[in-house]
Amino acid sequence: QCKGCVTGASRKRLGAKFRRGDLIPEGRFTMKEILLAMLLVAYLAQPSHAKDINFGWPSGEGWSSQPYKVALEKGFFEREGLKVRMITFRGTNLMLAAMMSGDLDYMTILPFTAGAAARGVPVKIVGSVTKSSTQAIVARREFDNIRSLKGKKIGINSFGSSVDFTAYAALSRSGLDPNKDVTIIMAGGGNLDRIVAVMSGAIDATVVSSPFEFHAEKQGLKTLVSARELGEIVRIPVTGIAVTHKKLDKDGDEIVRLLRALRSALLVLQEQQSYGVGLFEKAMRLDRASAERLYGLVREQYNPELTLSDTVLNDLLAVGNFRSKEKTEVNLATVRDWSFAEKAKR
Repeated sequence: QCKGCVTGASRKRLGAKFRRGDLIPEGRFTMKEILLAMLLVAYLAQPSHAKDINFGWPSGEGWSSQPYKVALEKGFFEREGLKVRMITFRGTNLMLAAMMSGDLDYMTILPFTAGAAARGVPVKIVGSVTKSSTQAIVARREFDNIRSLKGKKIGINSFGSSVDFTAYAALSRSGLDPNKDVTIIMAGGGNLDRIVAVMSGAIDATVVSSPFEFHAEKQGLKTLVSARELGEIVRIPVTGIAVTHKKLDKDGDEIVRLLRALRSALLVLQEQQSYGVGLFEKAMRLDRASAERLYGLVREQYNPELTLSDTVLNDLLAVGNFRSKEKTEVNLATVRDWSFAEKAKR
């Protein structure tokens, strides 16, 4: 037998010693070397590279857009191996076309997506970051409640929009006939344009997105129906996550990771008031008092559950066809898929 050769029995004894730790030399590694090794292990555990994601949205200014900013700012997307770029579109049709062509991976507009899916476009909603929108009805001070608007002019941005549906549904669910008891007219696309129209007397009331009712009050107008009250009458969450059927089939794990990152952002917004108020001040250029008021209004409207009830989905679908004389029944399974959201919550 050769000198220094390791026999089978020797190999077994060495293995036993190694498992017990007897062969690990003591005092051989410095603390610096140990820390470097730990950093190397942590680095190797990370994804080899973050995946580029293009996400379309109309703007990053409103309160419902803040979860995306938080996920970017706090590194939640990056933690999930995603490098997200938010791209602003001024038209929902352009956004949908970009997603269908593959230039966009996701888009945020829910009512438009629901309507498109109902018409057979291969898209679905996979999550909603809000439970509802926050809109209010403002009017001149002589009006006491929504029923006092009978015989008056209500201003909207355009027919068939979510503002139009909100006005229509709020009136009808308050006992008025929107087609007979009031006159609904287009009075400008922007919230400020419609507020000016109320002040000038061109219209008597309008629907605005929060926090524009605060601005209207400073101009001497009255919040006739608050965002909280209107949210009990009609619920239209406008912001979430929509994808193509192709994306659903191909990138299910990515969708779950994206939703998980947004859920983390939603929890931060709900649980960290000072951070949320500061974000509102900066993003929406609000004074501290207005930011605190808005935060109190919308905090519970953030939706870490990520899913919506069928009743809310039906309101989303109604936005696009509520003025149509012919109503078609829509299978909600063609509009939404909550399976990815459920996985993101585990």
